[in-house]
Amino acid sequence: MRIRTLWAPIIALCAIILLTGCWDTKDINKEYLPAVMGIGKGRSDKYRVILQIPNATGKTQFLDKESKSISKAIDLIRTDSEKNIDLVHLRLMLIDKELAHEGIGNLIDFAVRANDISIKGLVAVVDGDFEKTLYHEISPTPEVSSYDFFSEEAGWTPNQSIVRIWEAYRSQNSFSEDMAIPMLKNGDRTLFTFRGTAVMREDRMVGTLSQDETLLYNLFKGKYTGGTIEVAQNTSVLIENAKIKHRRGWSEQGPSLITEVTLNVLITEKPKGKSNKRIEKEMCEQLSRQFNDTLNKIRGYKSDVLGTGLIFRPYLSEKNLMKWKSKWFPMLEQKVNVHVNILNEIYFKDPDTDMGQGGLLKSS
Repeated sequence: MRIRTLWAPIIALCAIILLTGCWDTKDINKEYLPAVMGIGKGRSDKYRVILQIPNATGKTQFLDKESKSISKAIDLIRTDSEKNIDLVHLRLMLIDKELAHEGIGNLIDFAVRANDISIKGLVAVVDGDFEKTLYHEISPTPEVSSYDFFSEEAGWTPNQSIVRIWEAYRSQNSFSEDMAIPMLKNGDRTLFTFRGTAVMREDRMVGTLSQDETLLYNLFKGKYTGGTIEVAQNTSVLIENAKIKHRRGWSEQGPSLITEVTLNVLITEKPKGKSNKRIEKEMCEQLSRQFNDTLNKIRGYKSDVLGTGLIFRPYLSEKNLMKWKSKWFPMLEQKVNVHVNILNEIYFKDPDTDMGQGGLLKSS
C-alpha cells in the first residue's frame, strides 16, 4: 500500500510533463494558409500586399492591404482577419514589374528574414495588370494550384525560367552571378500565361528574354527536361539529353569562354522526305546563331544572368572576383557551338500506309 502511495504522484507528474508538449497546438480550421503573396505598388502607400488563400472547394479568398512596409501590410491583414494568418505554406511570391525595375532587394530580404516563410518558395514578376493577375480565377479545380505551373512534375517546361527565394537572395548578393525571374500575367483559360524571363542586374530588372531565349538560357544551365525545339516549318524535336562543356581562357584582352553544347534529340515531327542529316545541320546552324544572338543581347544588359562568373570563379582572386561584374564580364569573349545527334526512337504514322496493316514506321 505504501509503495502504491509513493508511485502515484510520480506517475501523475510524468503525465503532466507529457501533456505540456501539446500546449501550443492550433486548430487548422481557425487559420488562413495563403499559397500566393502578391507585392505591388500601393495606390496611397508604398506597398500593396495581396494574399491568395485556396480552400478545399477550389475557390480562392483574397486579403488585401496597403502600407509603407510589407510587414505592416501583413499585420493589417491579420488585424482585420477573423482567422490567424500563417505564411508557412506560401509557395509563390509575385512581384509587380514596376517594383522589379526599381529593385527587389528589400522584398527578398524580407522573405528570407521572415520566420514563417519558406525560402523554397518561388518568385515571379507580373508583366501586366498586377491587380487583375492577382485576382484572376478560373473555374474551380482543386487539383490545380499556382505551384503546378513551376513544377517539373506538372506544368513546367524549359521555356519558363524558375527561381526560388533562396536562389534570388544568393544571386542578388553574388559577385559572380545575376538572376533570371519568370514573367507572367493572367491567362484567358488558364491561371497564368508566361511572358518570358526578367533579366536582373543585382536586384533590378534591366531587360527581358523571350520564351525561345529562355529555353536557351535553361539549356546553358542544364535544365532541358521536356524541351521542344522547332527547327523549321513542320519540323520539331524533343531534347532527350544535353552535354555542356566549357573551355575557359584568359589573355591580355581579358577572359574568353567557348561552350560546346551537344544535344541528343528525338524527332517528333518532320515532313516526308526530309533526311535526319539535313535536320541535324539545320539545328546546328539555327541554335548556334540563336545562342550567340542571345549572348549578345544579355551582354548588352550588362547582366551575368548565365552565371559565367561561376565558371571562372575557381581561377579568380578575391579582388578580381569582386570586380567580375563591373570590369571582367564586359570584357568577356563568349561563343557557343551546338552539335546535334538524332536518336532513332520515335515512330511515325506513314500517310501512304494503310493503318489497318500497321502504319507505323521507325525513323531512320
